[in-house]
Amino acid sequence: MPIPTHLKFALAIILAFVAGPAQSAPQSAPPADLDALRAQALEEGEAGKTAEAIRDYQNALQLQPNWKEGLWNLGMLQYESSQFAQAKATFQKVVKFAPGLGTAWSILGLSEYETANYDDALAHLEKAQRLGMQEVEIARVSNYHLALLLIRTGDFERASTLMQANFGTGTIPTQARIALGLALLRVPLLPEQLDPSREALVLAAGEAATSGADQPARLAALLQSNPSLPYLHLAYGIALAKTAKNTDAIQQFRAETAISPDSPFPWIEIARAQMSQGAVNESLHAAQKAVALAPSNLEAHRLFDQAWIAASPKEKTAAQRKIPPPAATAGHPDPEQRILHLYADPNASAKTVAPPLANIESWNQALREFTQAQYVSARDDFKTSLAVKPDNGNGWALLGICEFELKDYENALIHLERSAKLGVAAKPEYLFLARYTYGVLLIHVARFDEATDVLATATDATGPLAAKVQFALGLALLRRAQFPEAVPSAEADLIPAAGKIAELLEKSDYDNAFPQFKTLLEKYPLAPFLHYAYGTALVALSNFDQAAAQMQTETAISPRSELPCTSLASIALRQHDAPTALTWAQKALTLAPDSVDAHYLLGRASLESGDLDASIRELELAAKLSPASPEIHFNLAKAYARAKQPEKAQQERDIFSALNEAQKHNAAAPAPK
Repeated sequence: MPIPTHLKFALAIILAFVAGPAQSAPQSAPPADLDALRAQALEEGEAGKTAEAIRDYQNALQLQPNWKEGLWNLGMLQYESSQFAQAKATFQKVVKFAPGLGTAWSILGLSEYETANYDDALAHLEKAQRLGMQEVEIARVSNYHLALLLIRTGDFERASTLMQANFGTGTIPTQARIALGLALLRVPLLPEQLDPSREALVLAAGEAATSGADQPARLAALLQSNPSLPYLHLAYGIALAKTAKNTDAIQQFRAETAISPDSPFPWIEIARAQMSQGAVNESLHAAQKAVALAPSNLEAHRLFDQAWIAASPKEKTAAQRKIPPPAATAGHPDPEQRILHLYADPNASAKTVAPPLANIESWNQALREFTQAQYVSARDDFKTSLAVKPDNGNGWALLGICEFELKDYENALIHLERSAKLGVAAKPEYLFLARYTYGVLLIHVARFDEATDVLATATDATGPLAAKVQFALGLALLRRAQFPEAVPSAEADLIPAAGKIAELLEKSDYDNAFPQFKTLLEKYPLAPFLHYAYGTALVALSNFDQAAAQMQTETAISPRSELPCTSLASIALRQHDAPTALTWAQKALTLAPDSVDAHYLLGRASLESGDLDASIRELELAAKLSPASPEIHFNLAKAYARAKQPEKAQQERDIFSALNEAQKHNAAAPAPK
């Protein structure tokens, strides 16, 4: 998780902290050539000439070793260029003259994390959090890595709390959701130490951890497919207890005691739940069991003391004879070997010890097995290779294809998504196969728009794969969350024809796409989402009346879908018909209460209708659901301005400007190969 640190900002902070009495005694003026060297280093750093700037800062510091600004800038340049060992050494000097600066301790701790000095990193990131960090993004990255290290040491509850606070109600990145899954399942590993074959399971647990009121239902669903997974019953019980369903929670905790008989944690939760129900003696017995299993656990002792005080004299006497005294320190329990055996990547140590030639052989072996369709062996060898070189986008793509062929669809999606972010530079047949597989998996989980974007990059495929890509595009156009082989034979003509239209739409070839839409609609007038797709294409050409007619037809064919309703609301707004937009947006919200588009459109329609309170309410909800949308923040700024709330309006304008600039930057960046 990189830090977009700006040296000028950093310098302003460091100068503020080292000014005044805390500074060392004044030095004699530096020689003129040193002045020139310092100025040159600063200019090179600001111009992005990192290697030259690092060289000149080092030369200047040889002449003036305690040049504070130079040490700071050198350390930041080293960190930003991934020279973590060097950055660590530099920031060890920085914190000596700026011991009260949380940002300095943060960069030191992050550098130590990257060099696997985890104990030092934990101590220094803890110190950074206590001191506070002025730069928001540095604080987020620092606290995220602190949470990872807390997970590693077994402090799962604090890690979860810190992670949830760090990301708030916004979109949580995949790696952070994996970390939350590790905490929920009480797995004392860093995400990079996790066996790739367990990532889908841990990610599902992390998604459950962030699902709010839906958490019990998500965990119950996860338990159906993993009934014997350690600590999943415990997590489900805790979620139930938070909703005051203590009887059901205790049932889950007791189920956990059968799966984890040597663990104190289910007994701790039983004691807590029994006490909340007023069952003091039962709580005392459960706390007694917890303390016996973990004499150093302070929470177990706290619950025991609470129950002991409330229990009858007879129970107190019996308990006094059976309970060992509390240990001197709280300490965390040693990592359970069964958990490490279940989740740890057996190749994790290879990241630091595997020789390059061994990794090349593992990679070549995996490629040979892949070309021979030996997917189990290829999967295992790709995992071994990726443990050494985790930034290999090609490797993650091929691993994902192997997992897809082995029907491990959840991990396949995770790893193909990772490969897409890293970039793939492979032979065209492998490149197109990876994109096709990724697209099919996105369709399977109903991420149709993303699937269309991915599949559109594979339309130059040749041979049998070309027909497969077109077929998948048809599934995406018609919003069918299914694998191609699951399509009934009765629709053998519909899907490829829809795929051909999708290809034409990707090329903006509406002249040829529209006649084919009409032909297909005549043959399949009741096909779900065919009218919706046609209407969406008509909107692109501003044919709003025809588009609205298609969407109206779709509402009858797909009465449970909010999509045609949101489209009709959007069309009405474009035609300056706020009352109609209100009607359709409200209907969309009835069908999909968590729809970002429905809240956004209802907010805009309310704004156009003059109902500022409703507009602000709906746009604020939309911003919480989709915090990275510039359009939502732009309209929320308008609503605040009309409601005479200038400070909030300006805040939203600033957010809009930042997001808009980020989108422009991303659009200008070269696409991964």
